[in-house]
Amino acid sequence: MSTYTDREHEKELKETLYWMSKEPITKEEKYYYGEYQYNLKDYIEAVVWYKKSAEEFYIPAMYKLAYCMRNNLGIYSDYEIENELFKKVINEDKKHVQTESIYRLGMCYNYGYGVESDHKKAVSYFRKIENESAAAMYELGLIYRDGKVGYAVNKEKARQYLRKAYDGFYEDAIFALFYMFKGEFSHFPYIREIKEAYSFKLGQLMRVAELNPCREYILRLADFYYRGYPGDTGEKLERFRSKAQKYYKKVGISNVK
Repeated sequence: MSTYTDREHEKELKETLYWMSKEPITKEEKYYYGEYQYNLKDYIEAVVWYKKSAEEFYIPAMYKLAYCMRNNLGIYSDYEIENELFKKVINEDKKHVQTESIYRLGMCYNYGYGVESDHKKAVSYFRKIENESAAAMYELGLIYRDGKVGYAVNKEKARQYLRKAYDGFYEDAIFALFYMFKGEFSHFPYIREIKEAYSFKLGQLMRVAELNPCREYILRLADFYYRGYPGDTGEKLERFRSKAQKYYKKVGISNVK
């Protein structure tokens, strides 16, 4: 098992044992319990706790609630509500210099959350904290992967940032690296890492779909199966896609291609 998956298993176990014996009471605890559920991919439950914390005007929870709304994670989008939340977050975070405040500002300017998007400003925020935040390195990697206003596509820089983000235990980074890789799978430099990360994430998606078999969770699991196990082709890939079709049918979708 990789350092990443070892750490994540250990982290999940430690947090599960902690929250089994601890009821979230303060606004901070409610937020962190939401983060615990979010990391388990149980976005619906996470949103419940983000809301509780946001009602007490806890800025991290207000941002995460708005983020979930914007990205339809456990809650439907409501532009007016999420936009108002983002604006409150921006106004408050501009008063602070902590890493998380700077990261949230970078995200807001990068994606136009509550403000007109400004990629140069976003990059300036992310660069301030790139040595402290794997999430910021991930965003820089995406900017150089996709190219943004003022930033040309630079695949080598993108790979460097995404690898550093994954080394900093940011899960999405290894998937971003894998999906941008256009060569033969056998030449992908992080084969073991992507296989272990895929299996770990698949287990999480299966768990939440079993605990709460709602359309959102089943569809997310089906989509993940449909992409196939890293490196699989031919019959192996078709077996995974056959599993995906069964989940698609559960939510009334058929013959996905």
